[in-house]
Amino acid sequence: MDAGQAVEAEYGPCIDGLDPTELLVIEHEARPVGFIQRYRISDNPTWAAALAPAVATADTTNAVGFDYAIGAQAATGRGIGSDAIRLLASDTFERYPEVGSIVVAMQQANRPSWRALERVGFERRWAGLLDSPDPSDAGPSYVYVLTRTTD
Repeated sequence: MDAGQAVEAEYGPCIDGLDPTELLVIEHEARPVGFIQRYRISDNPTWAAALAPAVATADTTNAVGFDYAIGAQAATGRGIGSDAIRLLASDTFERYPEVGSIVVAMQQANRPSWRALERVGFERRWAGLLDSPDPSDAGPSYVYVLTRTTD
């Protein structure tokens, strides 16, 4: 499978409406600099199972997950990732009143990524190896959770 076919296999169902995962582009100064996926964890049984040892069941029953990347090197280290995460978290809780938490897993070695989550208010809940078939989950991971606050 070439790169184009791999991208089509991964993201085509989302674009075609066959997968409920939302695909979003992060822009800075009218330029695309990154990418975020937003999805209900309950829509992804394999991912829910991988997260089971990391967080309490209540955290994933009505939870949303994010995957993100800042791909433009010039856009890293400038708070753009934290701003995008903050905006998407706020939008998630506003748009989906039944969602109680946002759960994000990432590689322990990706310090800029987990620091961006911490700046937004996510709490580290777990460290270890996820039992996931996704190659991007290989190696030591952290799981972070942002819980909806009630006013």
